[in-house]
Amino acid sequence: MEETKITNITMSVEGMHCPSCAANIERSIEHLSGVVKASVNFASSEVAVQYDPQRVDMDQIKKAVAKPGYKVRESVWAKSKTFWQERKFFIQMVVTGLLVIASWAFMHSNPLASKITAMVAVIAGGYSVFIEAVRVLLIPDLGVSVLISIASIAAVAVGAYTEAAMVILIMLVGETLEHVAVRKTHQAIAKLMQLAPSNALVKRGDKEEEVAVEDVHIDDIVIIKPGGRIPVDGIIAQGEGLVNQSMLTGEAIPASKAVGDKVYAGTLNEGNAFEIKVSQVGEGTKLAHIKRLVLQAEMEKSPIQRLADRFARYFIPVVFLIALVIFLMSDPSERIFKVITVFVAACPCAMVLAAPTAVVAGLGNAAKKGILIKGGQYLETFGHLHTLLMDKTGTLTEGKIKVTDIKTLNNHSEKDIIYHAAIAEKRSEHPIAKAVLNYANEKKMDIPDPVMFEVHKGMGVTAKMSDEVAVGNRALMKSRNISVSPETEKMMEALEKTGKTVLMVSIKGVLAGLVAVADTLRSDAEAIIKNIRKAGVKRIALLTGDNARTAEYIAKQAGIDEWYSDLMPEDKIAKLKEIKQSGVKTGMIGDGINDAPSLAAADVGIAMGTIGSEVAIEAADVSLMRDDLSMVPVAIKLSRRVWNTIIQNFVFSIAYNIGMITLIGFAVHDHSGITLGAVLHQLSCLLVVASSLRLLRG
Repeated sequence: MEETKITNITMSVEGMHCPSCAANIERSIEHLSGVVKASVNFASSEVAVQYDPQRVDMDQIKKAVAKPGYKVRESVWAKSKTFWQERKFFIQMVVTGLLVIASWAFMHSNPLASKITAMVAVIAGGYSVFIEAVRVLLIPDLGVSVLISIASIAAVAVGAYTEAAMVILIMLVGETLEHVAVRKTHQAIAKLMQLAPSNALVKRGDKEEEVAVEDVHIDDIVIIKPGGRIPVDGIIAQGEGLVNQSMLTGEAIPASKAVGDKVYAGTLNEGNAFEIKVSQVGEGTKLAHIKRLVLQAEMEKSPIQRLADRFARYFIPVVFLIALVIFLMSDPSERIFKVITVFVAACPCAMVLAAPTAVVAGLGNAAKKGILIKGGQYLETFGHLHTLLMDKTGTLTEGKIKVTDIKTLNNHSEKDIIYHAAIAEKRSEHPIAKAVLNYANEKKMDIPDPVMFEVHKGMGVTAKMSDEVAVGNRALMKSRNISVSPETEKMMEALEKTGKTVLMVSIKGVLAGLVAVADTLRSDAEAIIKNIRKAGVKRIALLTGDNARTAEYIAKQAGIDEWYSDLMPEDKIAKLKEIKQSGVKTGMIGDGINDAPSLAAADVGIAMGTIGSEVAIEAADVSLMRDDLSMVPVAIKLSRRVWNTIIQNFVFSIAYNIGMITLIGFAVHDHSGITLGAVLHQLSCLLVVASSLRLLRG
């Protein structure tokens, strides 16, 4: 049986003016057979679709978007819009406002002119709402546009012409303000999109040419002037600079860059001029990759967002039932005005906006600080984190491992031990291997390539040149039947008690010596662990492949009272799954490459210092763009703020609608209440968005 291949696409959509529009598009697309999931982001005017291309094609999806009255822009990155498309609601609002003022002016002097002007205002301002209502009914579905259309038509039918025009005007004013406010929640992300300059100064032969960034090619030489923003990714080929990477890492202090160092598009040169050799352009740059991740994150809905969407879906049918009850229980002279006001005032938009505006604002704030969170689901989980499991090397420690001690055995010299250990470690990517090679380079040793090389996960490496060499821990030596004397074991224990990791080096099947390496605990590790606990994490544990004595030493120095040592990668996953079985939300923090399996198994995988590693960004659910453990409690606190804001918004929107409908049932007696209903409708949305905007601060 052929496996179904699911395709993911993201499209930019024109014509959305409220959260109800986003819901209309989602439902229209999801009606198609072959669509797995559709997710619409009102803030960025984008829709993400998962679909089976064997059952549905792009043309059908575009038609589904067009069915309720919207249009797919052919390019997600298209920036050109017509004057009318960009300012549609503002123009409608101004025209409708002028017509309403004219209707008031004629009210006493010329009642007929007043009614005609009000009717023109209803048509001019409300035609798009009426058209949308018809299209929504054809999906078939119900939406806010249906309620407003029924209410406006009913108001005209009972002779409340000016009130009907006022309803349309207030809706337009409210939608314009709402649109501006929602865009503000997207502001931090929008700024990220605009970081890369559009031109670059390229060195071609003896000439310097300013060209469009699209015309820059890999291996070109680009000149970066003082105060200039870097247009592409590259490696410094000449000169030195001081590069402000805060837009990517959140780190305010500029980084010194010299020949051979990497620089990234969108960062700012605050030092001298330098030249870079281009390594990535356009969509291949780190900035473009981060943009894609952030935009994808916006589209991923958290569980509470999905709950709010389901709740809103049933809201309007419930409003119809409530309106029917009010109609049957009210005085005959008042009932029509009460029902019209209920239709005008009822607002599921506040519920629909409750979560996405908070999530978008939270993701934007996090991105500004150099924290990439891959969607509302992980933002929500991060905010509920109960247990945090931590890797040792590069997480609790600086990741700058150095050789500290060499102990010789069986008549081997220090030089002999380091020479053979360096041959074995030459092909390894492990930080400890790099420490051994750096030490050999410092001693000016010429290290040949091994003829054979093999990694033994969680134990060490073996290699062969003229002699067979094994470098690793006790488990590796045991697996190769290499004996370790009690005296050697005591020597190792003494080193391990001081937090050092001991490598055993065997040559030709005999233990030749010990190489001790050490990594420095981060100076602020203990304070950060306390802050993580203050942020709400109840349990913190260290998981390491290192020995028990080193694990205990590092854990106690950092203020962690639970540690697990001698763990192979599969052991870390097993321990993580064991902890998760208790039902608590569990996070894992590591380097994103060596710990990738554990990060994937955790409820939230957190990778540190990932600006230079695309693999690490892909592996983690949360990526900390700079190598700074203090970002962890910041991210947790921000996630909790987002969660609390969502709950506040959601509870408020429900309570507001209940209170509003109750007020209408008792307080509305004639057509004067219709205008009040329109004001109340828009006020709920604006208050929810204003609440979410608080997340952009701090």
